[in-house]
Amino acid sequence: MRLLPCLIALTLVGVAHGQADSGRTAFRDLYKEMVEIDSSATTGSCTKVVRAIEARLKVAGYGAADYEVVIPEGKPNDGNIVAWIKGSGSPRKPVLLLAHIDVVDARREDWERDPFKLVEENGFFYGRGASDDKAQAAIFLDMMLRYKKENLKPTRDLKLALTCGEESGAYTNGVDYILKNKPALL
Repeated sequence: MRLLPCLIALTLVGVAHGQADSGRTAFRDLYKEMVEIDSSATTGSCTKVVRAIEARLKVAGYGAADYEVVIPEGKPNDGNIVAWIKGSGSPRKPVLLLAHIDVVDARREDWERDPFKLVEENGFFYGRGASDDKAQAAIFLDMMLRYKKENLKPTRDLKLALTCGEESGAYTNGVDYILKNKPALL
């Protein structure tokens, strides 16, 4: 994967030229953190990713009324998170930004590099989830963090849902769980 996710994230939030370097660094740190948290069904935890995301939301100024962590009962590793920003009052429906944070199992011996370390080499990123789908999750989260930090108001509400259970039947499907148990979130 090329540096495209970083460039897309910067473009989405309209980072001014003078802020580009710090924006790239902040995005890269976020992306790295997400890739390096093992969220595979056998050895990892989506909830660990969710708690890292929650910490970033709090630092950006999100309060308890701006997001919700959803962990299915009896499934402590199957965490999901939904965060939102109120728009400027448009009557249009919210925009949902949806990405999954779980990854397929990765055995170290099957990988040339540690699958849970983000490596950039020759313009490509390597690591479990580096493209599917933690890159998209990081782009969406980066945008939501910047909107909040910079007090930007989209014309309509934005909702971010980072969910578990897309890659493996071992995890609870987060989208399905939220739709059945907390439909108002989505």
